[in-house]
Amino acid sequence: MGQSISELEPKRVFTFFDQITKIPRGSGNEKAISDYLVDFADRRGLLAYRDDFNNVTILKPATAGMEDKDTVILQAHMDMVCIADKEATADPAKDPIDTYVDGDHIKARGTTLGADDGIGMSLILAVLDSDDVAHPMIEAVFTSDEEVGLNGANGYDCSRLKGKRFINLDSEEEYHLVIGCAGGCKCDLTTKCKNTKAEGVIYELTITGLAGGHSGMEIDKGGANANSLMGWLLSEALQSVELNLGSFEGGIKDNAICAEATATVVVKKKHTKTFEKIVKTFTDLVTVEYGKTDPGFTLKCKDKGKGKLEVMSTKDLYRFASLLNILPHGVAKMSQTTDMVETSSNLAIVSAKPKSFRICVSIRSNKEATLELLLRRIETMADAFSVTHERRGFYSAWETDEISDFARSAKELYTRKFNRNIEIISIHAGLECAVFSQKIKGLDAISIGPDMEGVHSPSEKLSISSTAREWEFLQELLKL
Repeated sequence: MGQSISELEPKRVFTFFDQITKIPRGSGNEKAISDYLVDFADRRGLLAYRDDFNNVTILKPATAGMEDKDTVILQAHMDMVCIADKEATADPAKDPIDTYVDGDHIKARGTTLGADDGIGMSLILAVLDSDDVAHPMIEAVFTSDEEVGLNGANGYDCSRLKGKRFINLDSEEEYHLVIGCAGGCKCDLTTKCKNTKAEGVIYELTITGLAGGHSGMEIDKGGANANSLMGWLLSEALQSVELNLGSFEGGIKDNAICAEATATVVVKKKHTKTFEKIVKTFTDLVTVEYGKTDPGFTLKCKDKGKGKLEVMSTKDLYRFASLLNILPHGVAKMSQTTDMVETSSNLAIVSAKPKSFRICVSIRSNKEATLELLLRRIETMADAFSVTHERRGFYSAWETDEISDFARSAKELYTRKFNRNIEIISIHAGLECAVFSQKIKGLDAISIGPDMEGVHSPSEKLSISSTAREWEFLQELLKL
């Protein structure tokens, strides 16, 4: 057997992380992890309270000599994005995560790891559990449903909180100290379709092996999106063959770049050779185009034989495929003051049946005016194809005009302790700091966290050595 996570150093942090990975906690399913946190507090005699959103707050008095220091709020979210690849034997939405140690990294077999934000929770729990970490009064806030629109934070009642200094533990790059983030919104495009019957050769098209990843932090890597690719393929085929669509499924999370998609089509027998040639040419093209970003790309075209299938009307198929082709995915606008992405969109989830289709586009921007502009552009496209559109899950950007004394002190502390510079930045992902900053007047917030890669995908991994440094950094931050 490999090394156990709970044997890693810092032992207290990784013991909690090991326990958390055994508790299914997909968004909307946080009751069990919420119970775990309340029980954690009860066992240690710490005051805890839980609200109707399953948010949990745990209070810990200041240690000796720190009573006069200002209260600090430590914050992380409970939920995780649950994604499994086709070879996975476990479902992270209902099973413990199958973790293992690989060199300096913790990984999961075939699923997301949930270090986002399980490791943030673990760092906070390690502080609450410790008798030898000096700290002021701590208000530890664990929120629910962050991954689906910051719902727990939006519902959180801040009136009981006393702290003005806020440390969020949900960042994914150790050498970045975050003081701003993107806002976002989802736009659902839906319509009813006319259905009919089609007879011919039935093919099952499956795109797999794309890198996927976090739709905010990984969007600038230029990787492929399975929904976009499948739409491209359908449009190419429709130029040359008689083709009908029986079904289409791609993507499962709003905030993950779609890595897999499947479509079932019916092709007239006289056009099967042409269709198979188009698929082969398309496969070769994508393999070259995305060879660096998505080397694992595969497109399988399974001939399921002759048959008759209920399908979407040809007219509806054309508008469906056309929308998939013109709806934007990727970077829409770069910041004019930094080398960061400012605005982006993710063709996140697509589902089509003979009688209807639904397309979810997830939009992010660090500027709310630009977010609104892109939303209107997408809605205009929907209107042009007589497709209904609806916004949901809006969350504000965390826009910071200047660097606070707390952020400057944190930067100087890190540099002094580790002899390495840490950059103060804004990021192109959503953080709950945005919500709490709006709710608590005068809040001085920063976000930190250890190095992670492949977040929101089965390739997610967490650096062990970086986590150890962040644990040391957090302890020193509490003394500022």
